Amino acid sequence: MKANDTYLAELARATTYKALAECYYPPGELTLQHVRQLGRDFKVVCPPASEAADRMEAALRVHECVEELAIDHARLFVGPFALLAPPYGSVYLEGDRRLMGGSTQAVGESYREVGLEVAAGFNGTPDHIAAELEFMHFLVVKELEAVAGGDLVRAQPFRQTQKFFLERHLAAWVPVFTRNVEEQAQTRFYQALAAVTRLFIESDFDQCRGDVPVLVSGSATV
Repeated sequence: MKANDTYLAELARATTYKALAECYYPPGELTLQHVRQLGRDFKVVCPPASEAADRMEAALRVHECVEELAIDHARLFVGPFALLAPPYGSVYLEGDRRLMGGSTQAVGESYREVGLEVAAGFNGTPDHIAAELEFMHFLVVKELEAVAGGDLVRAQPFRQTQKFFLERHLAAWVPVFTRNVEEQAQTRFYQALAAVTRLFIESDFDQCRGDVPVLVSGSATV
């Protein structure tokens, strides 16, 4: 694989994580833009998810208005009553399905190790699906910055943290969470969002723990 192709694939990974995170916030004017970004990126990083991304766009453009999506988003992820699909990792990783357990603290520690803190205005805990996806985006971006500067020594820890975080967190709870979303969602948009999230996380985890190309300045090994 050519170094430039590998770099572009990693860049698509980064923007995929960011666009997915944005789709778990309340829907708004930019939602369609994020969905289109996913459609482009999946062609590079996860082709099996492309069809579901097309369903997301079709739902936005034809059948579902923002108000319908906002209602479904609140039902699934916000409340004020019982959440139908809690977007918090601890609910799925802790034995008693509770918030702010040991797994939540572990996520916060992962953020602090690379100098990050959850923003003061963020309406959620560190293990909210959007926060964890944005963390992966950050890690891939930092890896790419190091690679672009020819510093593989600095890039490698960011790659290792991606593998660790997927194994201990996202890949460990997203499959169950997304199936819950698919069962509970009343809109095709969120059903399809759940499908693309699961397909991408499972695919990316397999890629990260497998024989992943090593990015170097001017070349790549496979």
